[in-house]
Parts: sequence; structure tokens; C-alpha cells
Amino acid sequence: MSSFKDFLQMGKHLPVNFITIGLIYIVIGFGLSLFFYYILKKKFIGRVWGAVLVGTAGSFAGGLVNVLVQDFKFLNFAFFTVNIIPPCIVSCVFLWIFSKISSAPETY
Repeated sequence: MSSFKDFLQMGKHLPVNFITIGLIYIVIGFGLSLFFYYILKKKFIGRVWGAVLVGTAGSFAGGLVNVLVQDFKFLNFAFFTVNIIPPCIVSCVFLWIFSKISSAPETY
């Protein structure tokens, strides 16, 4: 019976954990998009808000990649029990591709 009580206790903190993970992904996407826009001076459709949207989407996609390839130990760097390396990599790739699309010439 004690294992069922432990299971119920574990479920009480589950939404807080998801909120924390989501906020960390949002901060990663926001920070990397500001870095690309203001420091690297990349051009984006939608300017800074387009970059924030794509960076945050890339960060959440990196979280999905983290779930799929969690066996690879070289991508493992936990920050408050959240692995931040795959979201950073995927967010940078998304922002780089989006900056290339945004700076493409109008005519071909």
C-alpha cells in the first residue's frame, strides 16, 4: 500500500516540473534569439519577435530531440534536471536556417 501512496505523492509535483521545464525552454529560445538578433546582427522576418518565435519553437523541438536520444551521454548537461544542450543546438539550427531564409534575395 505504501507504493501506491508514493505514486500519489509523485503526481503532486508533476505539473510543477513541466512548468519549470517549459520556462527553461522559453528562456533558452528567448536568449538565443536575442543573441542572434542583437549580437550577431542577423536579419529575420518579423525582426526580433520572429526570431523569438522561431528560437522558442526550436528550443521545444530540442526538448523533443532530448527525449528521443536521451541515451547519448555526450549531450547530457543537466540544469535543474533539464538537459539544456539539445534545446540549445536545435534552437541555434532553427535560427540559422530562418536567418538564411529571411535574408534570401527577392528575385531569382
